[in-house]
Amino acid sequence: MSSEGLPRHIAATAYQGARATARRLGLGRLRARVRAKLHASPLWTTVPPRRLKDLDLDGALPGNAIALTFDDGPNPHVTPQLLRLLEAYSAQATFFMCGLAAQRHPDLVRAVVAAGHTIGGHTWDHRQRMVRGIPEAEWRRQIHDTHALLADLSGTPVRWFRPPRGITDRFTYDRLRQQGVTTVLWSVDGRDCTLREPDEVAARILGQLRPRDITLLHDANANFLFSPVRPRTGELGNQESTVRATEIILRAARERSLQPVSLNALPEKTPPRSSGPRIRRSHER
Repeated sequence: MSSEGLPRHIAATAYQGARATARRLGLGRLRARVRAKLHASPLWTTVPPRRLKDLDLDGALPGNAIALTFDDGPNPHVTPQLLRLLEAYSAQATFFMCGLAAQRHPDLVRAVVAAGHTIGGHTWDHRQRMVRGIPEAEWRRQIHDTHALLADLSGTPVRWFRPPRGITDRFTYDRLRQQGVTTVLWSVDGRDCTLREPDEVAARILGQLRPRDITLLHDANANFLFSPVRPRTGELGNQESTVRATEIILRAARERSLQPVSLNALPEKTPPRSSGPRIRRSHER
């Protein structure tokens, strides 16, 4: 029998009993907390493009190309190892750099560019979610100061940007495109900031890797940008395992006839669709 067919007093008693049970279990508070957290999160309005086609680049990568990308550096212990490895495999990559790390290691920025690789911005210190509403002074520190430093060190304007943890929104995307900067996320995540075994990191990449994919790896760990102590090999924050994982990936890519290229292999693009990228579910790292 539906509640509409019950006598009013019985229906009211059942309703009050259900509410009392919900209060006892804390379901109402849980719902309120979840709703408040969701509405306060930038993910509520985020529009993260996850593949090149979502950035209005129309599949510009060649059919057998992949884009290897490394975040959070440069790092004096890891970045040089990656440069030697990439040279050995005649591979190019893109390094999304934090301004603070670039300021500390300017020679590494120049070395990456001299080796033919591409650099992009990754904010100044990886601490700010780049979404609408942040103060203008903070925007300039995170974006303008970082890109100005990288442009000065490399001799060319910055064309690419990757937001920390992949969180962005339409406002940020459009504002950067007006400045000639394209926001790029990834399609395959190696999880090398949390996985310690190189074989496991490489397996995550290779198990999903397809032509035209963008891979996410790290030559540094931004969580340790302000740490005075360098994590030891094998510990969280030490990205030397990424070098070994990258070698496995490069070897497999060669066997699959996949060519790692940098994002600068893509042509310059006139202003994109005014609507920005399509809304897609974000996978925050």
